[in-house]
Amino acid sequence: MMNRRPNSTLFAAQIQTPFSVQALTLVVVIAIWEFIGRTGILFDELFPPMVEILQSLWRFVTTPLLLPHLKASFYEVGGALALAMLSAIPLGIVWGSRRSWLEIVEPLILYAAVVPKIVIFPVFILFLGIDVHSKLAVGAIAAFFPISLLTIAGMREVKKVYVDVARTAGASALQIATHVYLPAIAGQVFTGIRLGMGAAVTGALLAETKIAKAGLGFMIVEYYGQFRIADMYSLLLFIFILAAIANWTLKFLFSIVSPLPRASGDPGMYF
Repeated sequence: MMNRRPNSTLFAAQIQTPFSVQALTLVVVIAIWEFIGRTGILFDELFPPMVEILQSLWRFVTTPLLLPHLKASFYEVGGALALAMLSAIPLGIVWGSRRSWLEIVEPLILYAAVVPKIVIFPVFILFLGIDVHSKLAVGAIAAFFPISLLTIAGMREVKKVYVDVARTAGASALQIATHVYLPAIAGQVFTGIRLGMGAAVTGALLAETKIAKAGLGFMIVEYYGQFRIADMYSLLLFIFILAAIANWTLKFLFSIVSPLPRASGDPGMYF
C-alpha cells in the first residue's frame, strides 16, 4: 500500500502534462469518429471509417498526385507571408515609433483587420487574374494585419530610456531601429509572424475554394463536389499536418535566434 500511492500520484501528474492531454483528446476524438463511421448511427456517409481516411492520406504522400497543387499552395502561402513580413514589420516599426502617427494609423488598421479578406478577392481577380497571384495577394493582405499590429504592440513596450541612451551615443535612426527596436520587439514580431502564417494559409486556401486552377483548397472543393468524403477529410488532415510542421519549425528557428526563451522559458514569447 505504501508504494501504490506515490506511483498513482506520479501517473496522475504524467497524464496532466499538455502533451498527454493533447494525445488523450486526439485518441478520444478518433475513437468517437471510428465508432460513428463503423456503426453508421449518425450521418454514415459523412463519417467514413478512419482507415479509409488514412489510406487516402497514404496515397497522397506516396504518389505525385498532389505535387502540382502543393506547389501552387506553397507559392501562394510562402509568397503571401514573405510580402506581409517585408511590408508589415518596417511599417509597424515606423508607425509605432511616433505616437502622433500611431494615433492616426492604428484605428484604421484595426477597422480594416476585421473585414473578411475574401470580400476583396474579386478586386484581385480583376487585376491579377484567376491564377495563383490573386490568391497570394489575399493571403498577403490577411497576414499583414496580425504582423503589423503585433509589431506596433512591441514598439509601444520598448522602454524610452534605451532609445535615449542610443541617441546620446550618436546612433542614427537606422541604427536605433536595427540595434534597439528590433531586438526588443523580436518576441512580438515572431508571434505576429506565426499568426500571420495562419492567416496567410486561411486566406490563400479559402480563395482557392472560390475560383482556381490548382491548389489544396481547389482539390478540397473538387473532392466535395464528387462526394469523395474520405479523400476530402484526408486532404484536410494533410493540410493540418503541414501547418503543424511549419508552426513548430518557426518556433524552433526562433528558439535558436533568440536566447531569451532558452534562458528564462518566458511563455510570453509564444502562444
